[in-house]
Amino acid sequence: MQIHVARNSAQLGIFAPEEIVAGLQSGRFLASDLAWREGLPAWTPLGDWPEFRGVGVPPPSPGAAPAEAPVASMIPWEQGKSLGSFFATIKQSVASPSILSTGRYAFGDWLVFCYVGVLISLPFQTINVLVFGDKNAQLADLLRSLNIPEVSKAAERMAHADPTPVWVTLFGTVMGLAFVPLMYAFFALLHWVGQRIFRFRISVERTAAATLLASTVLAVLMAPLQLLGFSFVAQLALSALFLIPACLLYFRALGAATGVNPWAQFGIYCFVWFVLCCCCCAAPLSLIGLSFAGKFAH
Repeated sequence: MQIHVARNSAQLGIFAPEEIVAGLQSGRFLASDLAWREGLPAWTPLGDWPEFRGVGVPPPSPGAAPAEAPVASMIPWEQGKSLGSFFATIKQSVASPSILSTGRYAFGDWLVFCYVGVLISLPFQTINVLVFGDKNAQLADLLRSLNIPEVSKAAERMAHADPTPVWVTLFGTVMGLAFVPLMYAFFALLHWVGQRIFRFRISVERTAAATLLASTVLAVLMAPLQLLGFSFVAQLALSALFLIPACLLYFRALGAATGVNPWAQFGIYCFVWFVLCCCCCAAPLSLIGLSFAGKFAH
């Protein structure tokens, strides 16, 4: 078990329990120092931890005022809005996601963060559209290679269809990216419902902000794949190759930001999408079933 220790808003480091015991005995750590480990919802004074209470220093007296939580976040983006702090936060989310637990997570801050990520991703999307144009021909070739008669017919129609004008594709790309942060926020709301079902009491704002953070980190890191637009197959292959690392990166960041184990967040995510898929598939299947029932009734 690794424990993060902070004093006066400054991170002292990550330590094993026995190191903290030795530090309390030597005076290196104080009972008022704040500590956090994975799974805890908030930072707590070391003197309040059962395993450290009374070690080296007396526990806080009942009448003493509780220790104040750090007022300053250790996340660069929450310390100041700049391009440098944006990339520092991306780096921190990959290298040291545990720091994300110190964030305030005001929704507006992270909505701006997500839009900055959209602007950074936009050039890659633009190059993809301007240089490689319509993808129908590439997709048609891929479908033909499957040698399935019905699919091959659809591929032929796709290959002979008029290509979509570049400006239309570009406009659609820009407008789509403009709504991406709002889409992330919507799915964060569904994820929050899943958290509540599994008895994780994380606020809606923190869940939405953490989702925007994790999604933006992933989107920025994956944006260069758009430069492989010359090969639809190459894009699919690399996307499959990076699927597991991308999931690990996303749920480590989401878990650290919300104080919930990443595997638990992954399970909640799978549950939410399973329910969504069941609901989305059940409605049309029910309509089809009713339609057939009506025909047989007549």
